[in-house]
Amino acid sequence: MKKIHKKKGSRILIGALVFFLFMGVVMAPSLHANLADCERGLRRCAIDAVIAGLSGGPLAFALWGTGCLLGYDFCLNYYDG
Repeated sequence: MKKIHKKKGSRILIGALVFFLFMGVVMAPSLHANLADCERGLRRCAIDAVIAGLSGGPLAFALWGTGCLLGYDFCLNYYDG
């Protein structure tokens, strides 16, 4: 009985691995960033930071906003390099 469960679990694991590899190949062309994507991402993240600040206070806003700025900086570096 245990062998059946192990085979079923390994099939699920292999299926998930194949799925994620396939999605990585399919999604790879859309991973290229441009400046408009970086600015749009910063704008969306800033809106989330404001929402976090309203619900969690100034510390939540500061942490979320810092993450937004770091993500924007990373995006610009990725775009340049």
